[in-house]
Amino acid sequence: MSRVETIAEGVTLYLGDCREILPTLNGFDVIVTDPPYGIGWKRGVNNARSSKAHAGIQNDQDTSARDFALEQSPVPAIAFGSFYAPFPKATKQVLVWHKPPDSGLVGSVTGFRRDAEPIFLVGDWPVRTVESSSVLRTLRGQAGITTETGHPHTKPVDLMKTLVGLAPGQTILDPFMGSGTTGVAAVKLGRRFIGIEIDPAYFDIACQRIQAAHDAPDMFVEPIAPAKQEAFEL
Repeated sequence: MSRVETIAEGVTLYLGDCREILPTLNGFDVIVTDPPYGIGWKRGVNNARSSKAHAGIQNDQDTSARDFALEQSPVPAIAFGSFYAPFPKATKQVLVWHKPPDSGLVGSVTGFRRDAEPIFLVGDWPVRTVESSSVLRTLRGQAGITTETGHPHTKPVDLMKTLVGLAPGQTILDPFMGSGTTGVAAVKLGRRFIGIEIDPAYFDIACQRIQAAHDAPDMFVEPIAPAKQEAFEL
C-alpha cells in the first residue's frame, strides 16, 4: 500500500492493490463492491452522446482480481458484475439492477437496451424473511452521475444505500472503491467502512466524497459507532 487516509474513527481508506492489502485486514462483516467485471471494457469517443474516450479499468482483463477478493474473505459479499462474464463462485442469488433510462443505448444491435446488470449475493448469507424484490431500480440519469465523479461506472448513491442497508453486520469493506460511492452510502447510514482503491486519481475523489458525506450526515441516522480496538490489523 502507498497511502492510508482515516476520514473518521471507523472509516479508513487504502490506496493500493487489494490483493496486497486485503490479506492484512480483518474486522469487516461484509463486502459491498463494484469490481472489475472481467470484460475488458473500454470506450471510444462518441460525439452523439458527448462521451469521452476511456482506456479502461485496471484488472478488467479477466475476473481474477474480483475472484481473489471474494474468495480471500469468509464474509458474505454483494458484488456487481456482467452477464457476459463468469459468475462468482458461491453465488447464492442474483439480483438485477434495472439501470436508468439513459443507460444501455450503446452496444446493442437488437433494438433492446442493455440496461440490466447483475448483482451477486455471494457466500454464507443469513436466512431472512422474504420482503424485497430482486429487481432494483434507479431513475436519475446515469450520465449526470458519472460526470460528477469522473468515474465511468459510478453507481447511484441511493442504489448503494439500498444495498448497504440490506448488508449484514456493521463494517463494510469495498476492495474496489472507485470514486467512493459505497463509502458515501455507508457513512450516510452510520456504518463503518474500509475502502481500497488502486487508482490514485479515483482514490483522491473517493476521499473527498466520503469526507463530504461524513461532514454532512443524513438526518435521523445514528453516527458511526466506534470500532473495536482489535477491528483492524495492519
